[in-house]
Amino acid sequence: MDMIKGVRVPERVYRGVLWAVSIVFAGFIIGFGNLVIGDLPMVESQVYTAPADDTPAIRAVRDEIRRIGDSKTAIDDKLEIQRLQLEQAQRASGTANETFKAWIAARTATTNPAQDPEVLARTRELEQLKANERSIQQAIANLENERAPLDQRESTLRLRENQLISDAIPAQERAMFWQELRVFGLRLLITLPMLAVAAWMVVKKRKSDHWPLMRGFVLAAVFVFFVELVPYLPSYGGYIRYAVGIVLTFAAGHFLIKNMRAYLAHRQEVEAQAEKERRARVSHDEAFKKMAAKVCPGCDRPISTTGDAEANFCVHCGMTLFDHCHSCNTRKMAFFRFCMTCGTPAKDEVARNDLTPAPA
Repeated sequence: MDMIKGVRVPERVYRGVLWAVSIVFAGFIIGFGNLVIGDLPMVESQVYTAPADDTPAIRAVRDEIRRIGDSKTAIDDKLEIQRLQLEQAQRASGTANETFKAWIAARTATTNPAQDPEVLARTRELEQLKANERSIQQAIANLENERAPLDQRESTLRLRENQLISDAIPAQERAMFWQELRVFGLRLLITLPMLAVAAWMVVKKRKSDHWPLMRGFVLAAVFVFFVELVPYLPSYGGYIRYAVGIVLTFAAGHFLIKNMRAYLAHRQEVEAQAEKERRARVSHDEAFKKMAAKVCPGCDRPISTTGDAEANFCVHCGMTLFDHCHSCNTRKMAFFRFCMTCGTPAKDEVARNDLTPAPA
């Protein structure tokens, strides 16, 4: 025969609604917790608003390097002009020298004494060109000598800048580490107690009338700690997260093992009792649920049968599962309070009514 579920329809609806209430309540707690966790850094003043390489000492060094760079640029511009002038002077001097050599060769061939003054004039002109060339070379050398100390000073300042940055970064990292540690400690100060309260509720308050709301708090606490906290974890925060997960898993495993052993010991104790006492321990709704799942209400083992034989008794503990109505002889579940065919009360129901004292 088909199993009949003993849970009332409104009860199933209420359970679904209560689950929805738990989820909605958890959602609001998660949203509130996310805002609190995200805003926690605001309680701490930021260590630096600028990078580590932007301290006053480093800015002063960089200003001096910038001034040296401007001076070098001005010298480089002058050097470029002087080098162009040197090239022009060298070309002019070279041309004049070649012209003078050609003219001297012609003078030697003609041996004309009247051309001697012109020889002197051309010689002086060539010497002036050479002197101009040497003057430009000296100006270039002076500019290069002026630039060399600037290069040395700039190199020294670069080394000083790198040293200041190297000294500033560890100090900032230490300050940021302690700030990060304080903020993370505040986050743990909120989430860990939530998780501890949630664990206490699971262990102690599962039978409470307000368990649906507590269940929402439990869901929120687990989600906030293991999901919402992840984006805010520092480099070492993963160790804490996994350590807490290991502790919670170990505690849950220990709790389940302990409960399983207590359950098995209790089942053995119950199975040693008479069927009447065991049947009195099983509520009507609980019996319907277990029978619908094809599980014996007395020992929680599967209901076994062979072939076409009707399973009227549990083969493990001997509890009566099905019997016949003493009025119409219809086969029915032994936990029915009334016959589903004729409505006659079951023998257990009649005996229970007989034991109930009449009102005065």
